[in-house]
Amino acid sequence: MSIAIFRAMLLGLLRDRGALLMSFVLPAVFFVIMAEIFTATTGDSLNLNVAVLDEVRDETSARLLSALDDSANLRVTRLDNAGDADREMLRKMVRNGVADVGLLLPADADPLDSPGGFGPEPIVIVSDPAKAVAVPMLTGQIRQAYFGGLPDVAMGSVVEELENQFLSLTEEQRAEVDDGLTEMRADAEAGRSTGWSFEDMLAYDEVAGDGGELNLVAYSAGAVAFMFLLFASVHGAVSLLEEQESGVLDRVLAGPGGIAVLVNGKFLYLVLQGVLQVGVIFVVAWLGYGLDLPSHVLPWFVVTVVASCTAAGLAMLLATACRTRRQAQTIANTAILVVSALGGSMVPRIFMPEALQKVGWLTPNTWALEAYSGIFWRQDSLIEIAAPVGAMFGTALLAWLAANWIAQVRVHGSRGQVTAAHPPEKVIQKEIRARSAAN
Repeated sequence: MSIAIFRAMLLGLLRDRGALLMSFVLPAVFFVIMAEIFTATTGDSLNLNVAVLDEVRDETSARLLSALDDSANLRVTRLDNAGDADREMLRKMVRNGVADVGLLLPADADPLDSPGGFGPEPIVIVSDPAKAVAVPMLTGQIRQAYFGGLPDVAMGSVVEELENQFLSLTEEQRAEVDDGLTEMRADAEAGRSTGWSFEDMLAYDEVAGDGGELNLVAYSAGAVAFMFLLFASVHGAVSLLEEQESGVLDRVLAGPGGIAVLVNGKFLYLVLQGVLQVGVIFVVAWLGYGLDLPSHVLPWFVVTVVASCTAAGLAMLLATACRTRRQAQTIANTAILVVSALGGSMVPRIFMPEALQKVGWLTPNTWALEAYSGIFWRQDSLIEIAAPVGAMFGTALLAWLAANWIAQVRVHGSRGQVTAAHPPEKVIQKEIRARSAAN
C-alpha cells in the first residue's frame, strides 16, 4: 500500500509541470543568481564603479592612480581628464548612483608622501551611506595600491618623520636609506609589495550628510513594498481564473459590459489595494524610523500609483494568459522571485556583478527602487525621475492593453462564432432562445 501511494505521488509530480518547475528548476535558478551575487563580493571581483578626481596631478598621485587603474576589482572613471570637473561633480556622481564611491586627492591637503595626521588628509573617500559597504572595499584597494605601488613613498615618509622627531641621520645613513627606498620602488615595479597602515591619511565625505541612515530605510521600504506588491496583485488577479472555473465568468459575459468590465474592475481594485499596501509600509517607515514622507508625499504618491498600476497590469496579463489557477501561480511565483532577486529587492544591486546589474534594468523592481531612491535619497523632482517612472507607466499601459486583448480573444475563441458585430452576451442570449425553441 505504501508503495502504491509512493507511486501515485511520483506520477503526480512527473505529470505536473508546475510542481516540477518549482521543485527542481527554480531552486537551481535561484542558486545561480545568488552564487553570482555573493561571489562578486569576494576580493577577486568587487565590481565597484569608482569616480576619481585628482587635484594634485604630480608624479606620486599619478603612480597611485595608475596602480588603481591596474586593479581588476575596480572600474575607475577619471574626472581629472575633464577640464570642468570639480568636487561637486564628483559628489553628484556618487549621490546619483552613477558611481558607487568616489576618490578625491585634494590639492589643499598634505602631500601623499607625508605620514598623515599633521594636516588635511591627502585621500578623501566620497560615499553614500546607502552603499556603505563600498567604503571598506575601496579602502582596501587604495591601501594595496599605495603600499604595493608606492612603497618607497610610504617608507620614505616614515623615515623622514623618525628623523624629524626622534633622531638625526648622518649623510652616510641617509644615503643608505635612499638606496633602500630605491630598492623598494624597484620591488614594487616588479610586483612585490609591502604592507603598512595609513589610516591617518584617509578622510571620509558622506554625500547624504546626517540623513544617510534614512537612505537605508527608504531603500528597504521600496524594495519590500514592490516585491509584496507583485505578490498581492497576482493573488487578486488569479481570482479571474477561479471565476472562470466556477461559472461566474459566463454570467458576467451575459451582461452589457462583457469581459472588459471584469478585467478593468479587477485592475482598478488591484491599483487601489497596491497604493494602500505601499502606503502602510512607508507610513511605518515614517513613524518608526523617521523617513521624511510628509515632505515628499506628492512625488511618492505619483510613483506609488504608477508602481501599483505596473504590478496590477502585469498580474492581469498573467491571469488572462494562463488557463488555470495553478499554472498562473506557478509562473507568478517563479517570475516574481527571479525579478526581485535581479532587481534589488532581495540583495542591493551594488553586490551584483556588472552583467546582473545590467539585466536588473529590465525589471520593474529596479525602476521602482530608482524612483523611490530619487525621491528620498537624492531629493529629485518628478522630472528628474521621469525615466524610471516612464518605464513603469509604459509597462503598465502595455500590460493592461494586452490583458484586455487576450481576454477578448479567448472569450471570442471559446464561443466559436463570436465577431465584432456579435458580442459575447448576444451570443449567449441567442443560444438560450435556440434551446427554448428546441424544447
